[in-house]
Amino acid sequence: MIANYFFIDGSSLLSQIRELQKKKSSFKDRKLDPILFITHFTASLPDLQSNEYKRAVFYFPNEDENTVKKYLVVPNFAKPGLVRDLHFKYCGKKMKGSEAFNKFVDEKVPSRWRDRFQKSEKGIDIEICCDAIKLASVGKMERLFMFTNDSDFVPLFKTLKEFGVNVSLIHLSELKGANKILTKEADSYDVIRDEVLERIFIPLTSSN
Repeated sequence: MIANYFFIDGSSLLSQIRELQKKKSSFKDRKLDPILFITHFTASLPDLQSNEYKRAVFYFPNEDENTVKKYLVVPNFAKPGLVRDLHFKYCGKKMKGSEAFNKFVDEKVPSRWRDRFQKSEKGIDIEICCDAIKLASVGKMERLFMFTNDSDFVPLFKTLKEFGVNVSLIHLSELKGANKILTKEADSYDVIRDEVLERIFIPLTSSN
């Protein structure tokens, strides 16, 4: 049975992309290709006694498609053979003034304090937790690769481990330091090497 899942907290992903673009100008006019992103991490699965995964789910707020398109190459889900076991799940909602809030946090708040700020969305954390616990409680999840930097997920990490699930924390790079509480609770923690980042970020001319 294939029981490896990837759950991507969209707000954390976009925050880390913005941080990367801010600190490394070569990424400013590029978008992350989610298929290449997941493919990179699946290459490590044989080291974890497996070679496949069941599904990768990217969680974003409802009605946030334009923001997602700004930073990610959105796959053509209708094209035969292009997408394999990868899903964009739009759930929850964005708070009023989210874009202005995110801009303020990215430009004015020191990176070491950003995780303390209230997020500008509602419902996504609960959706991720419900999906993970449903799978774990019926024995359908063996390992969760979780992309987040939100310490609110610590109880989820602990609960999943009580169900016998291994939890792997993943990040884009070390430019945005990982939450130490999360790394302590996770079974493993990995970031993408710079040379791989160069491959999975696509120039705008190629992605449009």
